[in-house]
Amino acid sequence: DAKADWLVEPFRFQKPMPEALADLKAAIASYPPGQRGVDGGGFKLVSESTTTDGTYLYVQFESLRKGYIDDMEFSLTADQVNVRTSSRLGFLDYGVNAKRYNWFAESLGELQGWRTKPIRAKGHEEYFALNGVTNTEVA
Repeated sequence: DAKADWLVEPFRFQKPMPEALADLKAAIASYPPGQRGVDGGGFKLVSESTTTDGTYLYVQFESLRKGYIDDMEFSLTADQVNVRTSSRLGFLDYGVNAKRYNWFAESLGELQGWRTKPIRAKGHEEYFALNGVTNTEVA
């Protein structure tokens, strides 16, 4: 199924949800604009909403040169965070969303109680091929 190539595994955590939310918000706040050559225009947390089922965070990232806006969404539930990162314009992103996703996967994965996997070519062959990127370039 080609659609599966575009899906990413949720980040998983084994800690109380308020602690996981605090970790995620700290990761967002410490995101370095320009990391791996992307998002040099900065970012902002646009919205946050909480229900009895979990918390949703919506963040916008901006490219430095052309001011393109990309969207990233985090949906926390009892033991996982579903993540979506997407360019608003065009079909290709040349690895920008993978670089951003991988930064969060690595940052949270270093914390106690978190299990994350970065995006790699295996399992995402179509994305890597269409964008002309390799594992090394998005790491």
